Amino acid sequence: MPLVVMDYVWTQTETTLYINVPLKGTKAGKVDIVCTDDYLKVHFPPYLFEAFLFEPVDDDRIAVRVANGCAVITLPKRTNKVWEHLMISTGKNNKEKMEIRQRALLKYHEKLSSESRNKAAKQQEENKYALETVIKWLRKQAETWRKVNVDVGELKNLKEEERNPYWLKDKGE
Repeated sequence: MPLVVMDYVWTQTETTLYINVPLKGTKAGKVDIVCTDDYLKVHFPPYLFEAFLFEPVDDDRIAVRVANGCAVITLPKRTNKVWEHLMISTGKNNKEKMEIRQRALLKYHEKLSSESRNKAAKQQEENKYALETVIKWLRKQAETWRKVNVDVGELKNLKEEERNPYWLKDKGE
């Protein structure tokens, strides 16, 4: 059973919510943070901070910074107003909270999956572009070689030193 973090601090403006969760000596790489529009979880075993948010936030613009032994989560609000509370009333039963948690985690995993698919598609597009660029370059190189091979007959009339590419380079400078 995780230990519930109670010594968090939250502040707000009309547009943004700020939550500071002390990490109790945990390294940044060991912190798992999940945030959706109505749910926030900061888990760093054996500790857990969980918030069933009072109102929805814009989960596409959430910012998380883990530094100096603290997780700072910046949550832009969907509606510009001061909240009465950070979390929904504790009167909600565990079944309702479990449903909110499951819905939030499902939404979070779907978002990660979508981001992963988008990243893979972008990578595939970049690879395709790189391949097309290489093919264009190879075609230009092949065309240049064809032109050089056509002019091989003319090279027979050159003196030995004139055939040397270094001699040709020196003449071009």
